[in-house]
Amino acid sequence: MPAPARSTQQLKQLAADLPATALCPMHRFAVPDAPRILAHLLGLDAEDRMLRFSHGIRDEGIAAYVSTLDFASDHIHGLCTAQGAVIALAHAGVRDGALDFGLSVSPDYRMRGLGRALFGHVIALARTLPASRIICHSISPAVLHMAAATGFRRPGGILDAPLTLDLPANGRPLAAVAAQPQRRTAA
Repeated sequence: MPAPARSTQQLKQLAADLPATALCPMHRFAVPDAPRILAHLLGLDAEDRMLRFSHGIRDEGIAAYVSTLDFASDHIHGLCTAQGAVIALAHAGVRDGALDFGLSVSPDYRMRGLGRALFGHVIALARTLPASRIICHSISPAVLHMAAATGFRRPGGILDAPLTLDLPANGRPLAAVAAQPQRRTAA
């Protein structure tokens, strides 16, 4: 028996309920991906650029930033559409024993857990690198919320200081270690 015909409105609603575009798995970017990274960052408006870079940055500044990305030593990961457009980006680099990172998600793809996936990826990555601390300079409310929930703190309670998360020698965040139940030993 054939399926009942659907109205144009029903078809539009079905299409609206589907994800906008299929996503590819987490990807580590390389030099040939620089133009796609540039396109993603240029797609951020002035407010998003402020939240991502913690300062206003024009197109020329973003182009300069992308041209200095060190794909060999830094970890530049993200999510792309099936067509290859970068929609979520994390840049993490180890400097002086600390993993410093920034991330961004294209406006049309927010509120879908992509930023949280990148954030979790950066924390997992930090555990594999020679870093004793993770530093987050973002002023994005979404990133600040994820950072606070993960145990990041501002050193000395200074409001404009970057958020930090200390990593013990075993590579697990101190907050995660403290949250684990203590085992009692027999006396």
